[in-house]
Amino acid sequence: MDENSGEAKQSLAQTLPDARIIELFVPDLPATYWTELSDGSMHRLRPGPADQADIRVRVGSDDLIALLDGERSLFSSYLAGQVKIEASLSDLLRLRRLA
Repeated sequence: MDENSGEAKQSLAQTLPDARIIELFVPDLPATYWTELSDGSMHRLRPGPADQADIRVRVGSDDLIALLDGERSLFSSYLAGQVKIEASLSDLLRLRRLA
C-alpha cells in the first residue's frame, strides 16, 4: 500500500479518517494477522488476532495472492463471496466509496 500514489492514500484517509484496526484471517493456512490503518497508510503487519478489530477480512490464500498481484479487485472479490468483510455499517458504507 505504501507504493500507491499519494492520491490513493489521500482518498483512503478521507474515506476512513479515524484509525482502524484491521484483522486478516486466511482460513486455509490457517493464519491471522492484524494492522492499524491511519492517515491512509497501513502500519506493520503483526501475527495473531487483534484484541479488538474494527474491520475483519476473511480470504483464502489463493484469492489473497490474486488481490495482491492485481489480478482481481477487492470489490469484485467481495461480491463473488471470495472475500468476506465484517465491519460496522458506517465503515462498510465508507469502504464502498473506494470501489
